[in-house]
Amino acid sequence: MPTPTAPDAALRAVRPGEEPVRQEAGAARPSLQVLERAFAILEAFTEFRPEWSTSDLARFLGLPIPTVHRLLGALARLGYVTRDAQTRRFRLGGAAMQLGERARAVSDLRAVALLPLRRLSEAADETAVLTVLSPERDRSVCLERVETSQPLRLSVQPGSQLPLHAGASQKALLAFMPEREVDRLLDQPLERLCTATITEPRQLRRDLEVIRERGWASSYEETNLGVWGIAVPVISEDDVVCAVGIAGPSARLGDEGFRRDVPSVQRAALAVARSLGLAVPPVTLPSGRAIPREEPDT
Repeated sequence: MPTPTAPDAALRAVRPGEEPVRQEAGAARPSLQVLERAFAILEAFTEFRPEWSTSDLARFLGLPIPTVHRLLGALARLGYVTRDAQTRRFRLGGAAMQLGERARAVSDLRAVALLPLRRLSEAADETAVLTVLSPERDRSVCLERVETSQPLRLSVQPGSQLPLHAGASQKALLAFMPEREVDRLLDQPLERLCTATITEPRQLRRDLEVIRERGWASSYEETNLGVWGIAVPVISEDDVVCAVGIAGPSARLGDEGFRRDVPSVQRAALAVARSLGLAVPPVTLPSGRAIPREEPDT
């Protein structure tokens, strides 16, 4: 007689056509076991099997019906699955779709931005960075960077985060966010990160207005001593998508550098924007001269 197995044993994620494989009972800690089962449920929804009843899904995964029922309820509350009122069958919900879209967007964005960032770093001879909003839309996240060959350089790590009121890339994002979100962020205390961090909301609003008018942001010692930056945002019809920028040590900062580097940053931002069907705002130099939106180098 075969040895009975625990009916609620942990499972690895399975795909349609595969047999569910049991793991040893107690092999995973309870919290990890729940997580693994939740992902197994989500992975069961495919183009070949977009809908499941609770009992069918439990049978497919080899799990008790009450366990699957509880997990589907939790996933439904979070929006990752939804239940048809008539058929009572589950399918993926809006949160799962949005997660997939965000993953594709980030993947596409990094892929299309890498070559423009390399060209920008070569042209400016500074570190080039691609910055996006955090999921909470209250901080920036460095998505990609290309470092300069200069012996004195800044090392910006992908994944690093900063508040949106300090630094060129952060302010380029903040200036082109919807006004209601700007109001929400400026209603909170503004942390001082360095000597020139703007912590007074009225002053920051004036700075953001300048950024909108000229199409690019700059900073000097707002996040770190001796560090300056330039950034141009990439925008959609009603939101900001990312910012392309450069950053370097103050020893290489000067008016001539701004006149040379702002057009280079704009060209890189244009290359990213056009690859994604997006846009950049019109850009003018401090002299008031508008920079024509040239076709990016190919």
